[in-house]
Amino acid sequence: MGKQIRKPYVLWLMFAVGAVFFSIVIFRALWVPITHDEAYTYLHYVRQPWAGIILYKPPHIPNNHILNTLLAKLSVQIFGLSDFSLRLPNVIAAIIYFRYAALLARKFRFPGIQILAFLLLCFQLYFIDFFAMARGYGMGMALSLASIYHLYCYRDLNNGHHIWRTLLFAAFAVYANFTFLYSYVALVGLILILYWSEGKNQTKSLGVLWRPVGIVTAVLALLIVIPLRNISGDLFGSDSNFWESSMHSLAWIFTYKQHFDIGLWISGFTAITLIAGAAFFAWDHFRKESQIGWYFYSELLIWLLFTAGAQIAQHFILGTEYLIGRTVMVYAPLLLTYFIFLFQRLNRYRHGEHYQLALSLILVIGAALNFRYLNFKEAVEWTYDASHKEAIADLEESKAIDVESFQLGINWLFEPALNFYRESEELSWLAPLSREGYQDKEYDAYYLWKEKDADFIQKLEQENSGYSLIATYDNGAVLFIREDYL
Repeated sequence: MGKQIRKPYVLWLMFAVGAVFFSIVIFRALWVPITHDEAYTYLHYVRQPWAGIILYKPPHIPNNHILNTLLAKLSVQIFGLSDFSLRLPNVIAAIIYFRYAALLARKFRFPGIQILAFLLLCFQLYFIDFFAMARGYGMGMALSLASIYHLYCYRDLNNGHHIWRTLLFAAFAVYANFTFLYSYVALVGLILILYWSEGKNQTKSLGVLWRPVGIVTAVLALLIVIPLRNISGDLFGSDSNFWESSMHSLAWIFTYKQHFDIGLWISGFTAITLIAGAAFFAWDHFRKESQIGWYFYSELLIWLLFTAGAQIAQHFILGTEYLIGRTVMVYAPLLLTYFIFLFQRLNRYRHGEHYQLALSLILVIGAALNFRYLNFKEAVEWTYDASHKEAIADLEESKAIDVESFQLGINWLFEPALNFYRESEELSWLAPLSREGYQDKEYDAYYLWKEKDADFIQKLEQENSGYSLIATYDNGAVLFIREDYL
């Protein structure tokens, strides 16, 4: 593939750009209100004993992303409870991601391609959302990218210790979020095939392969077998075909869930690149006396297909639904790195570097356009949680909180975040909120969401309801207070 051209300005530029992205992560972790799933994780898992987290004690829904929960518990114990301390482990995971994005990008020959590869991996606004949240997805992506890098090093340097590293990072990704188990199983299959395919040219003993594969897989199995057995709730998914469910969903994520029609174009582009990769793979590996050399797109293509194959097999054997939404992020690092290494294959042709540069630039520009939706107020997956801090401030400014045990009727989706703030902000005036939301009784105030509570909001808006609207928030939430408090 040619020796990399090292230019000092490339490294400094990556550092500067990475610092900007990391600053965005920090500010979002500080300013975006806590979300439903983050707060639920704290209330029901982080507060458990360490063993309860590891063994996946109730509730048994798939919300306990174990590595994230363990590190969040440690962070809260050290720094106290706050939005930022709960999110700190994922903020640190962003450093891992940006570091390995730079390391992978510097494996390309030309400085311009190195910069574009780094930008493509970093210009992912949806990823930044999750690096600033206490969920396992961002952590899983960072560890997955590290695993990809060490697989590259193993193939490039033929150094056995990189097998350990690629498996360890992939295993930790699984422990961060169980959806990455598909990727781990695919990686093990890929490593076995790579070893077998070398045949007589193999320079390593079987033990060099089986020790890391056997030990890492066995330890991972011991750690996850009880949690997987205990989980009783299903992931949200789709029974449509794999491509419409998972790949369309992944493409939509690459638009920051803003343009479904553009997502369909990205899905089509993905299909074209997979077909092109398969054609290149057949040309490179099945011709007699092929002198094409080694290109990393081959390993990434197999890894992607094996990951998809594991999910499809589970669907047909066990009847599970296909991944959709944020759960398809297991494919994201693989697909992005596949794109940039597939473009590298074009270097075998005349003006191939120009094609590689042009295609990479198009993807970078497309990803960068998503940053017009950058904000520090809400997470794209949990927009209904965006106004909680404003609502609490509005309640505190009113005379209503002078009453003992203030009763707030809410949409049930708001319950975890508001109960989290009861504890983290020490809101002693606010009575505990119910997971059932507002019930058949009168409350001192109502904090509701137009999208789900439109009928009840209409009743509160009537002149004789006894309540007055005091705030309407950008995300569609509304706050009503009893008139005798005004």
